[in-house]
Amino acid sequence: MTANNIKNKAKDTAASFSKSKLACTILQTIPDLVSIIDKNFNIVYSNWRGGHEYAAPKSEKDTRRCYEAYYGLNKPCDPCHLLEVFETGKDIVTEKFNPKIGHLEIHAFPIFDEAGNLVMAGEYQHIISNRKRIENALRSANQMLEALIEASPAAIIAMDLDSNLILYNSAAERMFGWKKGEVIGKRYPLVYPMQLNEIKIIIRACRAKEKLRSVVTRRLHKDGHYIDVSMSTAPMLNTEGVIIGYMAIMEDISERRLAKEALRQSEANYRTIFDAANDATFVFNVKNGDMLDVNLKMCQMYGYTREEVLKLNVEELSAGYPPYTLQDLLQHIWNTRTDESHMFEWFAKDRSGRLFWVEVTMKGVVIGGAYRVLAVVRDITNRKIAEKKNKIMQERLLQANKMAAIGTLASGIAHEINNPNNFILSNAQFFSDIWPDISKVLTRYAEDNGEFFLGKFSYREAGAVIPKMISGLTEGAYRIKGIVTGLKDFARQEKTRLDQPVDINKVIEAALSMLRNKIKQHTDKFTCTLGKGLPSVKGSFRQLEQVIVNLTMNALEALPDRNCAVSITTSYSEFLSQITIRVEDEGVGMKEDVQKAIFDPFFTTKLDSGGTGLGLSINFSIVKEHNGIIECDSKPGRGTVFYVKIPVLSYETEENTRL
Repeated sequence: MTANNIKNKAKDTAASFSKSKLACTILQTIPDLVSIIDKNFNIVYSNWRGGHEYAAPKSEKDTRRCYEAYYGLNKPCDPCHLLEVFETGKDIVTEKFNPKIGHLEIHAFPIFDEAGNLVMAGEYQHIISNRKRIENALRSANQMLEALIEASPAAIIAMDLDSNLILYNSAAERMFGWKKGEVIGKRYPLVYPMQLNEIKIIIRACRAKEKLRSVVTRRLHKDGHYIDVSMSTAPMLNTEGVIIGYMAIMEDISERRLAKEALRQSEANYRTIFDAANDATFVFNVKNGDMLDVNLKMCQMYGYTREEVLKLNVEELSAGYPPYTLQDLLQHIWNTRTDESHMFEWFAKDRSGRLFWVEVTMKGVVIGGAYRVLAVVRDITNRKIAEKKNKIMQERLLQANKMAAIGTLASGIAHEINNPNNFILSNAQFFSDIWPDISKVLTRYAEDNGEFFLGKFSYREAGAVIPKMISGLTEGAYRIKGIVTGLKDFARQEKTRLDQPVDINKVIEAALSMLRNKIKQHTDKFTCTLGKGLPSVKGSFRQLEQVIVNLTMNALEALPDRNCAVSITTSYSEFLSQITIRVEDEGVGMKEDVQKAIFDPFFTTKLDSGGTGLGLSINFSIVKEHNGIIECDSKPGRGTVFYVKIPVLSYETEENTRL
C-alpha cells in the first residue's frame, strides 16, 4: 500500500475512526506508523507501528502529545510538520531523524470536519534508514571516484557513443591545454585527420568489450604540437551491461622517451669508460654470482675474450679450493649488502692455468635500475714478491717480539726458580720415601701413650693430611718445572712451519699455563670458555701461542683494577668453516684514532713502560699467514674485544694440494 493510499484511507476513516472497529483494524495492520493528531498535538489515534512500539501507552486513558511520545521532547519539534499543516491546510512530505528509530519519511495531511473546518492532522511515517545509508554510500563512492579522477596524474577522459566528451579531468587539462568548458559536450579534439582510422579501431575494440593496454600513440595539444602518450581504453557499461561510452587513460611519455635516449647514450659512455679502466672490472649478479659483464683489461689479464668469460663460472677463474671457491666469493658478494665497500685478496687463475694474486675491491652499485656488485681487480704479483723478500725480516721481528714477551714474563724466572724448585722437589721426594717409616714409629707411640698433637693437628688428623701435603708439594714442584720448561721451549728459536694440524684449545691452555701468575697479579675475574669438539686449524702451534700470550697480556695490562674482568672464548662456525678466538677485557678501551694504528709496526701506547710496538703488528702478520683475520672493537671506558678468526683444516684441501 502506497503512502498516498494510506493517507486517503486515513482521511476517509478519520471522522469515524473511534467508532469504526473496521477502520482501526485496517490501520493496525499497516507496518508503518499512522497517527491522527489534534491541534493541541494530542495523539487522537496511533497504530504504534513502524518502530514506535516503545511509545505505546499502557492504557487507553493515557493521553500524550506527539512530540512527547514519539521524540521525548517537552515542546513541539522545530521545525514541526504538523504545525505547517495546521497553518497552511495543505499536505506536506518531509524527512526527519528520530534518534530511537532512525531516518523517517513523513507524509502529513489535514483532516476537515463536515463543515470544512480543519480539526486534526494525520501523518504516515515510513523508516528510510536503509535507503539513507545506501544514498550516503553511493554519494561517498561518487565523491571518492571524482576525487580519484581529479587527483590522478594521468589524463582521464570519457566519450559517449557519438564521440562527445563527457569527462575530462584536471590532468587532461594540463596535458592537452584545453579547459573543461572548452571540450565537455563537444567532439573529441585530440586527434588529427590522419588518426581517424586509429580512433575507429579503438572504438571497434571497445564495442566488442575489449580493453587496450598501454598503446603507444600521439595526441594533439591545443597549441598544435603532438604529445607521445601511453593509452589504455575500456568500454563504459550501464547496469544492464549495455555500452554507453568509452573511457581512456593517457600518460605523457615524452620525457620517458627522452630519458630512454639519454640512457642509451649514457650506456655508450659507460662502455667507453668501463673498457678504458686500467684495472680488471667485473659486474656480478648479487643472487648467484654470475658474471654479467667484464672490461677489456680483465680480458687481457686473464687471457679470454668477453664472450668466453661470460660463459664461465667464476670458480674457473680462481684457485678453486677454499677459501677461493665460488661459495667463498658469494660470501664476499653478499657482504656488499651491509658494507659500503670492502677489499680482500684472491688467488686467481688465468687461461693458461697460472695462479696469481689479485686485490679485489668490491662494492654494491645500481646499474640499469638493478642492484649489482662491481669488483675492481688489481694484479698484486709484484707486491707479493716484495712481501716474500721481507719475510726474513718479519721472522726476525717475530723472534725479537717473542724474546721481549719472554723478558717481560720470565725475566730471571727460569734460572732462579730451577735451583730452589729442584731442592723442593728432591726434599719432597725424600719425605715421601721416609714418611711410611715415620708413620710406623708415631703410630706405635700413639698406641703406647695415647693421642698426641703435631702442631695444631692431632696425630690421627695429621696421619691423614701429611701424605696429601707431601703429594701436593711434589705435584706443585713438578708443575713449576713444567712451566719453566714451557717458557724455555717458547723462547727457543725454531724454523717456522705452517702446515701442522693445531688444536686451538691446547694452544690457549699452553699460553695460560705460562700466564697464570700474571693473571693472578692483575684480576680476580678471569674466565676461559673453550668450545667443545673444535676442528683443527693448519699452522704453527708456537706462533698461535704467541698471539694468545700477546693479546692476553695486553688485556691484563689494560685493566684499571682487580675487579675488572678478562675472558677468553673459542667457538666454531660450520657455515664459515672457521674458528673464532675472542679475547675481551673490561679495561680502559681505545679511541678510534688509536684503533686505526694498533697494527702498525712500532706503534705503542706503553712506551714509558717498555712497550716496543711490535706485539699487535706481529700478531697481525701471524694471523694473516694462517689465512685468518684479526679484528678489534673498542670504546673508551668500555673495554676492548679482539677477534681472531682462522679457517679450519680441510683434509680434502690438503690432499688436493699434495696432488
